[in-house]
Amino acid sequence: MNFNFIFKNYRGVIKVSYNTRQRELILEYIKENADSHLTADSIADALKPEQVGKTTVYRYLEKLCEQHLVRKYILSEGKSACYQYSGGEECHDHFHLKCLKCGRLIHLECDYLKDIAAHISVEHNFTIDSSRTVFYGICGECAKQHDTK
Repeated sequence: MNFNFIFKNYRGVIKVSYNTRQRELILEYIKENADSHLTADSIADALKPEQVGKTTVYRYLEKLCEQHLVRKYILSEGKSACYQYSGGEECHDHFHLKCLKCGRLIHLECDYLKDIAAHISVEHNFTIDSSRTVFYGICGECAKQHDTK
């Protein structure tokens, strides 16, 4: 019996299982905090007790972005990118609003913006990908908080 072969295969199984668990934890954490903007560092810090490393977080976030499960936002120059769960398919047919204060992502169903997208398509021969279109500004709740201060 080749124990070296068995040991290598055993280690491989453990490693795959371990990474899968880490990935599950990362995605679960992002889903639980879907209304927040999270940095890779904040995710890694929150999951540090679960032995999830920063490198794993960064790599998996990129994969989640490629799969359109997570969106990556740059709120301002010089700051870390933030990530937010996008819910997969439900984010593909509408525009988004992103609050610069609280980081909230608002899914916007608006016929007026659909008309603008249609105009741009017909008149300017350019198709807008609404699933990737984000308008940045201040949400109503943050505006109210600012007005009361």
